[in-house]
Amino acid sequence: MKREAGKEMMKKLRIDRECWILFAGALFFCWLFVLQYGIFGSRVDWVSQHSVLPDYFRQRFYATGNLFPDIAWNLGGGQNIYNFSYYGLFSPVILFSYLLPFVPMDLYIMISSMAAYGASAVLFYQWINKKFLRKNIGFWTAGMFALAGPLVFHSYNQIMFVNYMPFLCLALIGTERYLERKKKGMLILGITFMILTSFYFSIGGLLALVLYGGGTYIERTEKLTWKGFWKKAGGYMGAILLAICLCGILLVPTALVLLSREHGGNGTEGMGFFSISLLRFFYSSYGLGLTALSLCSLIGNLAEKETWKKKVIPAGLLLILFVPVFGYLLNGGLYVKDKVFIPFLPLVCLETGKYVDRRKGSQGTKGKTQFLPEVLPVILLIGYSLLQDRIQGVDQKWIIGALGLVAAGDTVLVLVSQIFWKKYSRIPWPLVLSCGILFLSGWAVNFQGQKMLSVQEYREITDNQKKQMIKEILHEDQEWYRLEEQEGGTLEFADMNRIRDIRQNISSIYSSAYNQDYAWFRNHTFQVNRHFRNRLMESVTDNPVFLKFMGVRYLLGKKPPAGYHLVQEEGGISLYKNSLTAPMAYATSRTISQEEYQSLSFPDNQTALLQYGVTEEDSRQEKKEELSLTSMKDISLRLPASEEKDLQIQKTEKGYEIYAAEETEIKAELFGTAASDDLMAVKFQVQNRNLGKDMYIRINGQTNRLSSQDGYEYANENYSFSYTVTLEKEKKEVIVTLGPGRYVLEDIQAFSGNLEDLGNEALYGSPLKNVSFSRDGDSLKGTIETEETGHLITSIPYDKNFRITVDGKQIKTEKVNTAFLGGKIPEGIHEIEISYQAPGKNPGFFLTGTGMISFICLKLKDRRRKRDEQVK
Repeated sequence: MKREAGKEMMKKLRIDRECWILFAGALFFCWLFVLQYGIFGSRVDWVSQHSVLPDYFRQRFYATGNLFPDIAWNLGGGQNIYNFSYYGLFSPVILFSYLLPFVPMDLYIMISSMAAYGASAVLFYQWINKKFLRKNIGFWTAGMFALAGPLVFHSYNQIMFVNYMPFLCLALIGTERYLERKKKGMLILGITFMILTSFYFSIGGLLALVLYGGGTYIERTEKLTWKGFWKKAGGYMGAILLAICLCGILLVPTALVLLSREHGGNGTEGMGFFSISLLRFFYSSYGLGLTALSLCSLIGNLAEKETWKKKVIPAGLLLILFVPVFGYLLNGGLYVKDKVFIPFLPLVCLETGKYVDRRKGSQGTKGKTQFLPEVLPVILLIGYSLLQDRIQGVDQKWIIGALGLVAAGDTVLVLVSQIFWKKYSRIPWPLVLSCGILFLSGWAVNFQGQKMLSVQEYREITDNQKKQMIKEILHEDQEWYRLEEQEGGTLEFADMNRIRDIRQNISSIYSSAYNQDYAWFRNHTFQVNRHFRNRLMESVTDNPVFLKFMGVRYLLGKKPPAGYHLVQEEGGISLYKNSLTAPMAYATSRTISQEEYQSLSFPDNQTALLQYGVTEEDSRQEKKEELSLTSMKDISLRLPASEEKDLQIQKTEKGYEIYAAEETEIKAELFGTAASDDLMAVKFQVQNRNLGKDMYIRINGQTNRLSSQDGYEYANENYSFSYTVTLEKEKKEVIVTLGPGRYVLEDIQAFSGNLEDLGNEALYGSPLKNVSFSRDGDSLKGTIETEETGHLITSIPYDKNFRITVDGKQIKTEKVNTAFLGGKIPEGIHEIEISYQAPGKNPGFFLTGTGMISFICLKLKDRRRKRDEQVK
């Protein structure tokens, strides 16, 4: 008895030791691949979304104590907070950080991401360790899982691609517990945390769980009956549905937000019945990121001379991975992208381990090779590679050839490894060599991706001096306004969602979901310049008209736009102020109709908003007033001709044809400007002759970019470049920066004017004053005084779920200025309240409450059953 107990203890210690090795190995890979080059974060979505939005959630909670907010007043002009739920609104990992106010959120995200990566490897190993006949198969399979392309890469890039993985592995362990002992607790908790952490990828995770649960039950049941299967499946699906109910407060409001979003990308991309990229399987960080052994394993396990019951999981995986309709559905019907297959990584690794385990077990005394499971997979793989080459063209040849060679090499390794196994039988050589290949490819992919954020860049972005300067100005000036950071380049990208103080409001936003009216207004109605190739990136602009219209009173930047003056400079950081910007909310009777406004052309469509409010009805018709609009005047803009080798600028009948070998700065002459002009507006159409690359043009520091036509799903399609830039008075030229490429400019229009002359301060004569927010942060109050009946005009993006009350009586909300919240108000002094409730929040609460009650009842039932079994 003591001997058995001792053996069990030694076995447990060995397992624990291997778990610690895997966890330590994961941290080592984090250092080797990333940390030695900078921080554990990247200059892409991590810096502008995944680290800053959780920080905003936490700041809002500390300010209001509201764990279930409805609106984010500070972001994108003020939007439904469920537009940002993808970034960890109710993630258990993020919620835990609320207990650690002394830990900066970006540091917390780095540490938690590394910990989640290590925990994923450990939990995966705990799940698969007892599934193989041979020793060490489980450990090396876990090593292959940990080294898979997406795990390290996305732990510091798009962390939502992989941060759910420890909870998915926990749910797989829970599946085992349910199948063996009918216990559902771990399964329910694993699924719940997976959904709350990354609801988008949890769809693939749920499909993986269903495939594993169903396939494992079928494989293990000797006498399979439909009745028994559906009974077991009913209990399993019931646990999944209960977990989904527990997440109701997240899923229902988020679903309503997503259903209202703009359709993005090419929905037919990759929809050929069997047309997929092999990079879905191999090395790519946006696919499974394994070696060719993984695909050989799936095909080999399907070709085994085994009962059909053991082929359900490999067959299901091949079906999901090869039939594009699954990728299309898992991507929400937007496109077919390989990232949605990352949740199937644990199952593919499991099947790879099984394949290698069977190869060891299938060695006969004569060492004969089995054709179907060992040779057929590589023949099919190379054949498919050739087919892909014919389908996708010559540009893919070198990739396909390399993959074919790797596939052949991996299979040769499997065959040759039988020789090694005879001499070193404890080492699973195919898995060991695959780990080696993944180690080298992982190091290369992370290094060559060049997305790591250096310590210097990180310190510049998170400069505490900027935060302190913002806090001080918000303390001195406690009115309601917006304060932006406009510093260009990487900083402009990094600050799109950055709120350094909960009282700071910004107009920029970068999110997968967003207010549709606001995005349309910026990009089509007002025609703000588009700096980035991603159409979801609504960055801050230095357009002085837009800044004034949106109530941006203060601006951190390198130079002041028209209308702004320097108020503070410290440590190379400059703070500018414009005291004449529009109030965030005001009452006016000076309006024009939507129809009349829509008839205005550029740049009157911008400057008119500084002179009139736009409403459904025209107040001037009742007063019989004529439209009196101050406009910018026409001028001419002329680029210098050039016939140099690296820069060619040729005048054409409609504009210019340009070739630039590299970014080049030139001076363009202006004709017709007045000495007092401090604004210039320019608009022209562009044609990019090099469709495979982005092109951009910068005028006086303001950038417009056109995305390449390379199948990028978020291409901005910005074929009309418009600029409204600050012009130095009495200057007759502007600086034009031409991006590299070959392109054509046509229909060039240019205008100039003075910002102060283009505004009408009478428009802002009745601002909303004494603004204060409710305790929960979902409503605001203020007072307004108007001498005649008019309209309340705000720069808050319109949403039908807003509620406006005047002296306690609700009024009908309207869409004013084509995209913003407003409504009619009578003359006099009034108390105004604006509140917001996210649609679907109450049904979501009901589902979550129902799920919690059901879960408690389930646990009580399990406890009662356990007690009854002990009594018997």
